[in-house]
Amino acid sequence: MVRLIRFEYRKHFVKPSILIALFVLSLISIVKIYSVYSENSLFARGMSAKESAQMKQLYWDFYKDFGGEITSAKIDRLMEIYRPLEAQTADHTASTAKDNPDTYTGNVYHDYNLFRRCFVEPMEHDYMYRSYAGQVASAARENMSFYQSVGNTYDYRKNAAIAESFTGRQIPYFDFTEMYQYYLHYDFSSFLAFLLCLYGLVGVFVSEKESEMDTLLMTTKHGGNKTIAAKLLSSALFVTGVCTWFWLLDFLTFSAIFGSFVGASAPLYAVKNFADTPLDLTLGQYALLSGIVKTAGMLVLGLGILLLSSLFRNALLPFTLSLAGAFGLIAWQGIYMGSEHIGVKIQNPFILMVNRELFRKTEFVNLFQFPVPGYLMAFIAAALWGAAFIMILFLTNKKNTVIRKGVRHDAI
Repeated sequence: MVRLIRFEYRKHFVKPSILIALFVLSLISIVKIYSVYSENSLFARGMSAKESAQMKQLYWDFYKDFGGEITSAKIDRLMEIYRPLEAQTADHTASTAKDNPDTYTGNVYHDYNLFRRCFVEPMEHDYMYRSYAGQVASAARENMSFYQSVGNTYDYRKNAAIAESFTGRQIPYFDFTEMYQYYLHYDFSSFLAFLLCLYGLVGVFVSEKESEMDTLLMTTKHGGNKTIAAKLLSSALFVTGVCTWFWLLDFLTFSAIFGSFVGASAPLYAVKNFADTPLDLTLGQYALLSGIVKTAGMLVLGLGILLLSSLFRNALLPFTLSLAGAFGLIAWQGIYMGSEHIGVKIQNPFILMVNRELFRKTEFVNLFQFPVPGYLMAFIAAALWGAAFIMILFLTNKKNTVIRKGVRHDAI
């Protein structure tokens, strides 16, 4: 079986065209990440290369003083610098000169933006998060008392889960998290990975039908179900390899372009958009989890592509249908993104590819009066989709028959 899997992998995926496509799509992703940096980063937006380098250097110089454990002394020192800048720029009448010797950057407004956006606002979020989490937990406990008094078991259990999740949360350390703010919202490579997987998978079954080799395979010892299983396993290896490549490329490129690998030990809720996450993970742990979940989503979509490939004798039709289906799932995702319709969202397997929608908010599905986290139900829904694709694929493909000494045998 291992030799059959290796044979199928080499036949379908070890091709110069796939390697060239991987190289080109990787370059496109790198260029896109750089555009995200240049359009959004605190160190690049609206700046020349010289100003950007100066801003980065200033940031890391001050980060040595203000990074790490958040203390009253650090906050006081930061406010001693920030408050005069805030006062000078409040009425927008300060000098716009870029060579002011009494400033750090040469311009008072650049100084103000540097300290406000890079230190004051993110440190305020970190410092105040303990209070915010405490308020969420307190409100959940009040809700528990109310729902218990009216006999609402489900909402009591849901609020108990929220109270347990948010109790004791805090962000005691100030870390550089700008890179993660954009990395966690970067989905473009998911589409690129899908395109490459589509290109590789669409011919797995079609290629043999186009050459009429499928009929011959039905008469071989390893035809039928063994061949189908080998194709599925080799395809899974291909999809996993492609996804792993893109997720690693994303992380390394973001870290290199933003100029730092720090921040991985900060809690996930240090990023503002994840303040209500149900996960108690670090940013580094979440990056790994997100990559695994995206790969699982691509495996499910890949099974759908393979099913279409097995139903037609020409590659163009399954390719077109797969691409149209992908755009349909993306539209479905876009319509319900951010909505409260958790039951509808989790049925879309593409949500695993854009999984921040599963993890940035604490949402539950009512399963027999038990609150099940939405992300767990999304995993279950995706697994059911995958199982259905595999079942239909096996049912719609013929078993092989082997003729031996005039006797017909079904070889499974």
